[in-house]
Amino acid sequence: MNYEKVLIGISGSIGAVEIHSYLTEIQNRFNCSINIIMTESAKRIVNPDSLKYFIDGYIFENMFDANSDFKIPHVHLPNWADVLIILPATANIIGKIANGIADDLLSTTAMAAACPVVIVPNTNEHMYNRQAVQRNIQALKEDSYIFIEPEGEGVQLSTKKKIKGAMPSPKELVSQLEGMILHA
Repeated sequence: MNYEKVLIGISGSIGAVEIHSYLTEIQNRFNCSINIIMTESAKRIVNPDSLKYFIDGYIFENMFDANSDFKIPHVHLPNWADVLIILPATANIIGKIANGIADDLLSTTAMAAACPVVIVPNTNEHMYNRQAVQRNIQALKEDSYIFIEPEGEGVQLSTKKKIKGAMPSPKELVSQLEGMILHA
């Protein structure tokens, strides 16, 4: 398997401020076509217009953002994609997917996806360690969702501390994605 068509889901974690670096790294390594889904809270952190310069596809901001290629986004986007990467993934989006709550385009698409769904958590360390969040992560792993976390600890943007629950660096993320391709 190769990642020629990548769907990125951006949720409202502070880690979204670094999404441009991740898009560049993914694009450079896989030379892929990228479409993006943004949650409402993600749009409060990153201006969707700024992302247009980093991708060749579309940015979808709600359930009704249809176009000629993707008339029913939550159905057509995951059918198009070789992989859906939720980056960064908040505890909220993890909980929604784990509990079958499909109330926005990202959660609905993640549940409708036949392609692999890769979830890259980025939460506060205390939130990440809560039993409810860990239970949701475990449930999703049991349902064949794939989690990518930093080797060791990542750096939390809001505190600059090394913690479990932060995203891996863009290079580390791409390295782990490459490993997934090799072992597919």
